[in-house]
Amino acid sequence: MEKFDIPISKPDLSKQDFLEIKKCFDSTWISSKSPWVEKFEKSFAKKISGTKYSVGVNSGTSALFLALKSLGIGVGDEIILPTLTMIATINAITWVGATPVLVDSTSQNDWNIDPKKIKEKITNKTKAILPVHLYGYPCDMDEINKIAKEHKLYVIGDVAEAMGTLYKNKSVGNCNDISCYSLYSNKIITTGNGGMVCTNDQNIYHLIKKLSFFDFNETTHFKHNLIGYNLVLSGLQAALGYSQAKRFKKYINKRIQVFSWYKENFKNEQVKLIISAKENSPNYWFPAVLFKDKNTKKRIVDYLSKNRVETRDFFLPIHLQPVYKNFFKKQKYPISEYFFERGLLLPSYFKITKNQVKFICNLILKKIK
Repeated sequence: MEKFDIPISKPDLSKQDFLEIKKCFDSTWISSKSPWVEKFEKSFAKKISGTKYSVGVNSGTSALFLALKSLGIGVGDEIILPTLTMIATINAITWVGATPVLVDSTSQNDWNIDPKKIKEKITNKTKAILPVHLYGYPCDMDEINKIAKEHKLYVIGDVAEAMGTLYKNKSVGNCNDISCYSLYSNKIITTGNGGMVCTNDQNIYHLIKKLSFFDFNETTHFKHNLIGYNLVLSGLQAALGYSQAKRFKKYINKRIQVFSWYKENFKNEQVKLIISAKENSPNYWFPAVLFKDKNTKKRIVDYLSKNRVETRDFFLPIHLQPVYKNFFKKQKYPISEYFFERGLLLPSYFKITKNQVKFICNLILKKIK
């Protein structure tokens, strides 16, 4: 029995998805060599990332790791990233031996990385900027790319949560040297677990292909020139993703609609619903609300939970993570802490109804009053 009547997220799995997986299953081509992997990669590049190339991998974290490896980033290199992000972002950096350099959020109206503060953190060891399009809201990519160009830095986009997000009418996946997506079960389309590395650079594409699967090649299969990894997506997973990608536009439109329902119901100044700049189009992966203080938020979370509605806190900023606290002693990032203390993510998924959203909003408004 499920704990919540309205979960924070739920994948939309259809009969069509099952039939596509069965086709792959019946073909016996279920490994990473399955034709479904290539079909899904091409479909993803065309319909979602807007890039020339996509490589399917086993997770969004692996996508980040392979992006860093493909650019030759390692020990002695510094990577700039936001402190307000999921731990996978920094883990990929430490895996390659590079040094993470944290930056605070932009303002109390924008939780994404602050371009002005990026400039302050650049040294002669900096090799890349890693913006995270948190909760599907795009970063200021014009300014970030301008800084990167001035200092000859790579830009690696953590687009794990921003599938379908547009920055000035352009896919955020096409605003970086390399973009890294997650295909986990709570994402807009899913393969259960999985990820995608996307780029317009043919050399990077071919290198990531080699790195992701032991540097196998067709001519000398078991003779390897690179230390490769086993981070591939299976055919069965790709079949699910390929089927889901066909409904991608429907999924995005529903998220936008769900956000509009929350917006209709929240006209109380004690509940702040974060809205993106007009020139951008978030995918509204999860609607995010801010309360006046952490105690108010806790009361709301407890009340919603009692009424069988699941919510999620904002990510604990990296500098406060127990496993990384010693790396960032005495560093303060007040804006990211503001979002963590007051911010709450609300349910959003394909089959959530308008009445369910209204029910959630009424519970919140009732408890605030």
